[in-house]
Amino acid sequence: MKLFIRLFVLAAILLNVAFAQSPDRALIVGTGSTFRPFGYLTPDNKHIGFDIDVITAVAEAAKLKISIVSTPFGALIPGLNNGDRDIVISAMTITPQRLEAIDFSRPYQLAHLVVLTTPNSQEKNLADFKTKRVGVGLGQTADTAVSEAFGKTSPNIRRFENTPLLIEELLQGGIDAAVGDVSVMGFYMKTNAEKKLRLVSDAQFKENFLGIAVKKGNQELLTKINFGLKQIIDNGKYADIFRKWFDAPVPKLPDTLPKG
Repeated sequence: MKLFIRLFVLAAILLNVAFAQSPDRALIVGTGSTFRPFGYLTPDNKHIGFDIDVITAVAEAAKLKISIVSTPFGALIPGLNNGDRDIVISAMTITPQRLEAIDFSRPYQLAHLVVLTTPNSQEKNLADFKTKRVGVGLGQTADTAVSEAFGKTSPNIRRFENTPLLIEELLQGGIDAAVGDVSVMGFYMKTNAEKKLRLVSDAQFKENFLGIAVKKGNQELLTKINFGLKQIIDNGKYADIFRKWFDAPVPKLPDTLPKG
């Protein structure tokens, strides 16, 4: 009986390994579903957004079969590390801290933080908001930046599970400002034009880049993703996707990871 159990377990392990290595298996792409305009769901639960169009085009160019799965932002990196996700694209900023845990593709988009606030506010930079109620997305780059500026335990920092909750709190007056990526904050400013919200820039918000992530050490998959990205940038597909989602000039992106 014990021998049978051991043989059964061994067969199950070999079957799982074969499935994981099968060229026909769809790669699981983890992405956010509440981060307009990068990735969100239609009423009939279809994934749409800039990130979705980019990864779909990359997969087509690299001849990769993918399946897109909604994943909370905080579960994206753990999902890569434990094998639940093969690829992550979710407006994730390339940072030295994240590069210690996962590998990133070449950049596919610029990233720059701004403050979104009410029309009557007088603040001119992030420091002016130190005594105000400032909202950020939990675990996002804005969370790190504001925590460094005000102190991680500052009672004035309000953290939200997703961007729609963050923006709704700003619109309802529960917070005085929201910090996030300029593309996202600009999107919500435009879609709530009647609120006359305004953007505040700050010199300490450095220009960053977004990348597509894979498990640390998965060089084979990373090479295919970088190949696909190069293809769609070179053939103009990327520019078409960018113009579809953003009212801004198409950025000139580096072909390697930024240093530092």
